[in-house]
Amino acid sequence: MGLFSKAKDNYDKRKDIAEFNYRTREYISEGERIYEKAYEELRVVCNKSADKADKYVRYKQDVLNEINRTMKSIDSEHKNMSLSLKINIPNIEASGVVQNEKLGAIDKALATWVAPSVSDFFVNVSAMDYYEAKSEMNKAKSYRERMKMKRDELREAKYAVQKIPDFIYEEQKQIDELMGKFRKTADAINNSDTAEKVESLNQIAKLIADLLTTQFIENNYEITAQYMTVHKRISEINNSLSGCAWLIGG
Repeated sequence: MGLFSKAKDNYDKRKDIAEFNYRTREYISEGERIYEKAYEELRVVCNKSADKADKYVRYKQDVLNEINRTMKSIDSEHKNMSLSLKINIPNIEASGVVQNEKLGAIDKALATWVAPSVSDFFVNVSAMDYYEAKSEMNKAKSYRERMKMKRDELREAKYAVQKIPDFIYEEQKQIDELMGKFRKTADAINNSDTAEKVESLNQIAKLIADLLTTQFIENNYEITAQYMTVHKRISEINNSLSGCAWLIGG
């Protein structure tokens, strides 16, 4: 009776170890799948937004170049202003995650099936082997949970990046409106009230320069507070210039 009891105990332990090892692989594989999917979604969104941001930087540089040419033509004090700064969406580091073995339902049956063996009657399955396998399973489970948290972080970053093209679109409309007023102001300059108009031109020139030289994106992929401060000035200047006599009806 004792011999058969020992065999059953050894068999049960080997079966449990096989189950622990299977679950370890499954937790690791699931964790990697969770991370890789979220990572790939963020990578795609970042690439699209980076392309739009790069084009937008070139647009603002062209605007500033136009401003510089205009300022030089009226011999303003800012005629030598020339600023150039490239702004990039932060790149994601290449993923170091390696795909592990993926097991289906049939694979699990094969992976965890343990045939009774004559060795169960004579060889003890050590408690160390049993608890080590269980410990690895628990660590793999914790790894999967960490990957779920990382997935949530990547999703938050993706949502932030997805807002960038809309932000750029709206800001460019504001700049286009501002540049319309800039051109009218430059055309309206005459000897009698040049100082007021030049001051308006200087405000617009400074604003566009600040848009190019202020950090655009945080490390968390969100638009920086400093840039938002500059951004808000666009509508403020647009509104302040709307009441200028030389722009009304022009």
